[in-house]
Amino acid sequence: MHWFTYIKHLIFFLEIANVLSCSVPAFNNLTVQSNFSLTQFLGGWYEIKWTPGDPHNESDIWRNFYQSFQLQNASSSILQVDGRARLLNANSCFSFGPWIIIANNSAKMILQKKDPNSQKILNWPYYILKTDYNNYALAYACSSTNYTLSNLCEKPTLWVFSRTTMLSDALMAPLDEYITNILCINVTTLEITPQDGKRCSLSSQISVENFILLTFLFVTFIVKTEREFI
Repeated sequence: MHWFTYIKHLIFFLEIANVLSCSVPAFNNLTVQSNFSLTQFLGGWYEIKWTPGDPHNESDIWRNFYQSFQLQNASSSILQVDGRARLLNANSCFSFGPWIIIANNSAKMILQKKDPNSQKILNWPYYILKTDYNNYALAYACSSTNYTLSNLCEKPTLWVFSRTTMLSDALMAPLDEYITNILCINVTTLEITPQDGKRCSLSSQISVENFILLTFLFVTFIVKTEREFI
C-alpha cells in the first residue's frame, strides 16, 4: 500500500517537473490538424473539459455544455456556432452565442465574435490542434488583448470536445499527453465539464419543441372532432 502511494506521488511530481521544464509555444509555432476537413468537423460537439481561467463557484459552472458548428451558408467560410448549457439545479438549458468564427485558413480559425449583436471584434486565434472528426477535437484559443501570433499567449483557453457526452480513456490519454508535453499545460488544472445525462444539444431542444407542437395539434384535433359530433 505504501509503495502504491509512493508511485502515485512520484508520477504526480514527474508530471509537474515536465510542465515546469516545458517551453510554452506561441501560436505561430503550433502544428494544427493536418489535411483538415471543415466539412467533417461541422456538427455538434460536447465539451469534456477545458481551462477555466478565473476561480468560480460550482453554481457558476456551465454543465452539459454543447456547441453546434455550422456554415452560415453553403458558399461561406464563416461558422455560426450555437451553444447550449445548463446551470446547477436548473431544469432547463439556456442558449448562448452564436459565436462567429472565420474558417478560411484550414484548422487555423479566428473567433471573431461571441455575441453577434456586439460591436466588439475579438479576432482571437482559434485553432483545431487535433481531431479525428468522429470522436474528439482539441481546440485552442487566445483571448489576450491585441495578441500577435509570434508572442506567448497570456490568456489561453483549451477545450477538449467529444461527439458524445463522454470520451474513453483510450482516446483521452494521447490528448492529455499532447496537452502536457506540447502545450505545457498541467492536465490536473483542466476542469471537467459535468455531462450528467440531461443533454442540452440542439436536437434535444428540437425534440421537446416537436413534442409540445404535436401535443398541441393532437389536443386541437380532439377538440375539433368532439365539436363535430355535438
